[in-house]
Amino acid sequence: MKQSLLLLLTLCLVGPALAADSVGKSAAELEKEKAMKEPFANDFGPETLPEKYLKTLSADAQKGYKALRVKCAQCHSAARPLNSQFVETGGKDKAAREAAAAKLQKSHPELFDKEHKNLWQIEGAIWQRYVKRMMNKPGCEVTKEDGKVIWKFLSEDSRERKLEKQKEWTAHREKLLSEFKKNHPGRYKELYAH
Repeated sequence: MKQSLLLLLTLCLVGPALAADSVGKSAAELEKEKAMKEPFANDFGPETLPEKYLKTLSADAQKGYKALRVKCAQCHSAARPLNSQFVETGGKDKAAREAAAAKLQKSHPELFDKEHKNLWQIEGAIWQRYVKRMMNKPGCEVTKEDGKVIWKFLSEDSRERKLEKQKEWTAHREKLLSEFKKNHPGRYKELYAH
């Protein structure tokens, strides 16, 4: 009985200090801390997109952008997906998107060159795969409905902002990578120098 009372008293006194430590943090908070300690070049780009551009996107994509800014930003900066090299080709299903990627590779082989892998990574289902992967992380609050509109946004955005404006996108990624290499050489080597 004495030991139980002593344990209870100790927990009451020490508990608040433990809660302030990582023990009391949510999975999303821990994920965000990890993301900040292990940055990507993407994290140093803009966290928002211009309203004028957003108005050109479909209603679902606009809804997905809003969800991304709230839900995804709980675990990492919104800049991480917005400035990613990932591009998902269009099509009604995965097979159609893969066929579109193959067609794009024939017409623009330079975008698929290994030398440019840090500027462009084009696949038929890359955003679909990544959104599902993020949704499976502990503490992720992205619902199936959220995930679907976030994926639609990322897919549409990657075609509109990246593929439709290749020169601008290439210059943007090159600048991000160059600054990241200068400011985070060890992390750059770990992520991008393979």
